[in-house]
Amino acid sequence: MSVKDYLLGRYPGDENKYFIGRMMEYLNRCERNKQRVFTDFLHPLQVKIATELARSQSSVQLGFHGGFEDAERRMAVFLPEWDSVKPEEFPVEILKITDRGWGRTLSHRDFLGALLGIGINREKVGDLLVRERVCFAAVHRDIAGFVETNLERAGRSSVTVERVAGEDLQIAPKYSEMRITVASPRLDSVVGSVFGLSRAKSAGLINSEKVKVNWDVCNRTDAALQQGDIVSVGGKGKFKVGEFAGTTKKGRSIMVIKLYK
Repeated sequence: MSVKDYLLGRYPGDENKYFIGRMMEYLNRCERNKQRVFTDFLHPLQVKIATELARSQSSVQLGFHGGFEDAERRMAVFLPEWDSVKPEEFPVEILKITDRGWGRTLSHRDFLGALLGIGINREKVGDLLVRERVCFAAVHRDIAGFVETNLERAGRSSVTVERVAGEDLQIAPKYSEMRITVASPRLDSVVGSVFGLSRAKSAGLINSEKVKVNWDVCNRTDAALQQGDIVSVGGKGKFKVGEFAGTTKKGRSIMVIKLYK
């Protein structure tokens, strides 16, 4: 079975089919021309698919950068095995969008909607980090100037836009940290413990495909979570699995959980 057929079977759906085909084109172009090929911003499931694809070809490697530390949406680059790439070589710009209004505080949805509203494709936009009345947006370099010139409003507020150096930003993560103890790192156990649900209720959410692990729907209640996994639960929230901090005297696992606000 070819890697393309495997990926199409593993990740069904028209959107994934189109994405896999596009990544195959990028990989083949890199191998054929022996030069770097950059993608637009990818969400975590696409990052996973691209990584699996790149592993199938020893002459091509893959790099990622999202503009921020621990970025979820990241740009990928296919490059020859002998090449290397630095973060500043990715075509990523950080825009500081400042709310100049005096009304309600703008949300992530407001800022994203404003960008899409001036004709920007979602794939050209990475993570948006909203702090008080400022949004730091990672965008593709080829649309940064357009956004600076044309983005004037978000929600009902006027905004200003300027480019900033991503490496100079020190933005605190927007999550609360908690520790839980579970018999094992099963998905249903962890989801139940994080959100205060019974095992039956957390299993019901999983079975009804309302739970995603690393952006991929997971309907296995016994799926074992690992450090770094990102879990989103419809109607409840999203968290990241931190370190495994040992065991209790009764042998239960202690897990550090980062719950996104």
